[in-house]
Amino acid sequence: MIGIPVDVQQDESEWHDPPLGPSSNTPRSRSAASDIERAADLITASRRPLVLAGRGAVLANARTSLEALGDQIGALYATSLVANGFFAGHPLSLGVCGGFGSELAHTVVPQSDLVLAFGASLNQWTTMHGRLIDGESVVQCDADPAAIGANRRVRLGLVGDAAETAAALTAELVRRGHRATGFRGTPVEQQLRAYVPGEQFEANEEDGLVDPRSVVVTLNRLLPSERTITYDSGHFHWFPTPYLAVPDAAGFVAAQGFQSVGIALGTAVGAAAARPDRIALVFIGDGGTLMQLGEIDALTAQGLRVVVAILNDGAFGAEVHHFEPMGFSPELVQFGDRDLAGVARALGAAAAAVRSIGDLEQAVTKWLAGSQGPLVLDCKVNPRVRSEGLQEAFRQH
Repeated sequence: MIGIPVDVQQDESEWHDPPLGPSSNTPRSRSAASDIERAADLITASRRPLVLAGRGAVLANARTSLEALGDQIGALYATSLVANGFFAGHPLSLGVCGGFGSELAHTVVPQSDLVLAFGASLNQWTTMHGRLIDGESVVQCDADPAAIGANRRVRLGLVGDAAETAAALTAELVRRGHRATGFRGTPVEQQLRAYVPGEQFEANEEDGLVDPRSVVVTLNRLLPSERTITYDSGHFHWFPTPYLAVPDAAGFVAAQGFQSVGIALGTAVGAAAARPDRIALVFIGDGGTLMQLGEIDALTAQGLRVVVAILNDGAFGAEVHHFEPMGFSPELVQFGDRDLAGVARALGAAAAAVRSIGDLEQAVTKWLAGSQGPLVLDCKVNPRVRSEGLQEAFRQH
C-alpha cells in the first residue's frame, strides 16, 4: 500500500499522452554475430552445460528455443524462482536454481562448467551468494544491457532477446557441426530421472503436529495439476518449492518481492480471479494470516476456488529460528495457538484444523467433491522442523 497525502490527491497536473509502446511488428533484437561466435566457442569447450531461464525468458516465450539449444549441447535445465514452472514436464529440468531449489539442484548445479543464463538477473538467491554459480562460468543473455553483470560478474554478456539469441546460438553450433551429449547419458541424468522430491526427507511429526514438508507433498498429490501457486514470506516459505509441481510459468506467482510477511493472500485473490479455470493454492504462516484476515472474507465473498494452507507454528517462525541461535529469547515473537480454522468458518469459508495428514486428506477430498468458495487448512506444524535454506540466508546476513 502507498499512502498518498490528501492534498497531493487533490492537486491538478497537466495531462501528457503516454509514449507509444513498441509495435507488435517490431523485430526482436539478436546478439551481435561476433558475440554469438564467442559464446559458441565457450559452449564447444564445455562438457557439462546448464541452461538457466529467468523471467526475461518467460516474457520472450523462449522455451522452445532454449530446449532446442539444450538438446544440441546436452544441457540440463533450471530456472530462477520467478520463472518457476517454465520447463515444467521436461525430464531433464532441475526446477528452481538457488535457495528455494531441491537438494538435487543444490548438488548438480555446481557440477556445471558453463551456465547459459537467459533473462535471469543472477541475484544472490539464485546463485546462493556464488556457492551454486560462479560468475566465471556464466554466459548471460539479456535484452537490457544494464542487466549484464549487474549482480555478479560474468564471463560473457549477450545483449538480445532470449528466444532469438538462443536460436542464433543453435544455428551457429549446427553450422560448426557441433553436437554434444553433455550431461546426457551420465549418472547425473539417471539420478535426475529417478528423483522423487517427496521421498527425500523423513517426516518429523509429533502428537497433534505435522511436518510442513508432508503438508506440501500431500497437497501436491491431491490437488489438480492445473493450478496457480503462491506463498507468503516466512520460515515456512522455504518448504513449498522443492516439493510442489507447477504446471507452467503462469502457474506460479512470487510474493517475495518486498521480503515482507502478509502479501500472499491478496496475491491469491488476484491469481484466482485472473485464472478461474485453475484452483489457486497459497501457503502462508499463521503470523501472515493474522495480518490479512480480511482477504479470507474477500475469497469467501467472491466464491473463489482457493486452498489456503496455513503452516501454523504459533509464532513468527523465521524470527524464532533467528533469535534462538543468537542467544536471544524468542518469546516476543511467539503468540501461541490460534483457532484460525474457526475464524475462517466465521467468515464463511470451508475450513479444517489439520493435526494429522489424515485430517488433511479428508478435508481436501471433501472440498474437491463439490464445495464452493475457499478451503482454509489450519495446519498445526512441528516447529522443530527447521529450514536449512533459512539458516543459510541468516549466515549470509
